[in-house]
Order: sequence, then C-alpha cells, then structure tokens
Amino acid sequence: MTMNEPDRLQDDLEFVRAAVARSRDNRGAAAIYWLWAGIVGIGFSLGDFRPQWSLWFWTIAGLGGGLLSVWLGSRNDTERGVRDEQLSRRQGWHWLLCSITMGLITGAMALGKLPAQQGAVVLLAVTGLSYALAGIHLNAPMRWPGFAMLAGSIWMLFWPMPWQWTMTGIVVAIALVAAGIFAAREPRA
Repeated sequence: MTMNEPDRLQDDLEFVRAAVARSRDNRGAAAIYWLWAGIVGIGFSLGDFRPQWSLWFWTIAGLGGGLLSVWLGSRNDTERGVRDEQLSRRQGWHWLLCSITMGLITGAMALGKLPAQQGAVVLLAVTGLSYALAGIHLNAPMRWPGFAMLAGSIWMLFWPMPWQWTMTGIVVAIALVAAGIFAAREPRA
C-alpha cells in the first residue's frame, strides 16, 4: 500500500514544521545543565574547604566538562532532529571566547599577578556574565544560573562571610538543575 501524493506532501510539511518549531525553542541539552550543576556544586565548595585544590579541579573539570558539553549538545541536536549550523557556530565562538577570558584570569592568579581571592570573584562575575549572555542570545535557561553567579560575585565582593562559595555553589547548582528540568520539558505545540 502506497501513500498518495497529497498525504505524503502533508507528512513532509508536518515534519518540516516540527523541525522548525524545535529549532526555535532551543533550550539546550538538559544533561549539560545537570553536568555543570555537579561540577559547580563540587568546585564552589572547594573554595571553602580545600582552596588549594581549586585550580587543579577547575582546570580538569573545566576542560573535561567543556568537551563533554560539546558532545552532549551535539547528541541532543541529533536526537531532536535539528541541526542548526549557524547556532552551533555562535555557541562555539561564545564559549571559546569566554573560556579564553576565564583562562587569562586563571593564569593571572596562578602566576601571582592577581590575588586568588579577588581573582576568584572576578572569575565568578565573568562566568556569570557568560552564562547570562548565553541565556539572552543562545539558550534561555542559561540566564538564571548566570544571574545567580553575578549576584554571588556581588555578595562576595561587598559582604564577605564564611561559607560564601559553598552557599553560592548551592544556589547556582539549583538554578542549573531547574534550567535542566526546563530544557528537558517538551515545548507545547
């Protein structure tokens, strides 16, 4: 039994409509948000409990998490049936430039050119800005963890107190988990 031409055309148009709708509502891969929630939860608490491990943790987790994020994002796009080369290129440039900036700040701290405590707050502010801008221009759920990081950097800069890194990490991790839940939900037709 074969489909007649109008039915086949209708199915093809529905497929294209669904693909366009999925590409418009790109929330990102939920697994990426959850990955970074775990990394942030551990990494931020190191600032309070084992600050001497922070540089090594963030170097390894930052690079590894970044590479894993690229793979998870690509896999998510394939599963959704959407391949937007222009968006992928914008995301790549955004995170490459942000990573270079974060690397410069981290390098300055490692070389003693920037005091570690102040450098860490600056790094948090730059990371927050990176996420917030990604939320505005790329994947909407990223803005909330970005705003949480920016608020945490302001809090640390002007009202320092014990356990701030851990408390900020918990808030940011919760924002990332919530963003992942939002990203995992199917948009309504």
